[in-house]
Order: sequence, then structure tokens, then C-alpha cells
Amino acid sequence: MHVPIETRKIADIATWMNASEDIPAKNFPEVLQGIFFMDGNPLPDDCLTLQNRHWDDKNLQLTVPVAAPHQWTFHRSIFGWLLLVGAWLPRFRYTIEFEDSGLIQAQITPYFFGIPIPKWIVNPTMCQDAESSGGDTWQRKNLWLGGIPYIGEYVMRRVVTAKGTQTPAFEKMLSRIGSECFIVTQ
Repeated sequence: MHVPIETRKIADIATWMNASEDIPAKNFPEVLQGIFFMDGNPLPDDCLTLQNRHWDDKNLQLTVPVAAPHQWTFHRSIFGWLLLVGAWLPRFRYTIEFEDSGLIQAQITPYFFGIPIPKWIVNPTMCQDAESSGGDTWQRKNLWLGGIPYIGEYVMRRVVTAKGTQTPAFEKMLSRIGSECFIVTQ
């Protein structure tokens, strides 16, 4: 088994974590474009792009494989490597289903070996901050075992726009995480 892992510099994230050509720009919602920092995430992963995956415009649904090439960053540590391999082996992915065309609130379903994790185990959601500008900030919430909140919650902050421009949150991200990360490359 060979996991295609490389080390990359976080400061250069806009050059290597970019949208793949399989999603036409006209079809993918602008509020979901760019690169996001998972500010406050207790797990050893930091950044992601939603742009590299399948968007179903009719059903307002996005599929995001965690260990897809250039999709997600993991800490350059043994814990980051273990999480990356732990996502890669079972083909861990999320389906994000938005409630309406405003793309404000979404229900997230995690899949492990292609099987959805039941909502009574974990019920994750994401919601655009009312004060944020066009999807720059999202609240990622979790409800565990049917009622335990707050575990593993964080704020998703756009740090790079779809055009490759750094947002004000970029420097804050660099000050909070390591200078290098692991990514899947194939």
C-alpha cells in the first residue's frame, strides 16, 4: 500500500491547492470557492478547499473526499499522518447538503467506507456567519450521540479567494499553524 503523501509549505498554499478543471466556474457557487482555514479545529488538519469536488446544482449538494489530491491539509506530525492515512484508507468523505439556494445553512453527512455515519452518532452542520462577507466565515458545529454539543467545533475562515488572493485571515492562519503540512497528491 502506497499513500501518495507530500510535504508542502503552507505559505504557498494558493499555488498548489487550487481548483481542478473538472468544475466549471459558472456552476460552482462563489461562496464555496477558495481555500478555508479550520480555525480552532482540535484535529491535526488545518485547511481545505471545497472547490475540487462534485457540485450538484440541482440538489444543492457537494461531495468532498477528505483524502482527495490537494483537497485537505494535515499537520506535519505523526498525528497528522495518522489522520491522513485514516481518511485515505476508508475513503472518508463528506456530503454537504444546503437547505436552500442562499447556501446559508447545510447538513453534513460523513461517510466511512462508503457508509453514512448515522446522525445519532454525529450530526455535523455548517452555517454562514451573518456578519461574514459572501461566505468568508462559516460555523462548523457538531452534535454527538444525539445531544452532546461543542466537541470538535471550529470556524471555517476563507484565507485565499478563488482568484488566489489572500484574505485578511491568511496572516492569522500562518501565525497559528506549522509552516509545512502533509497532503495527498494522487
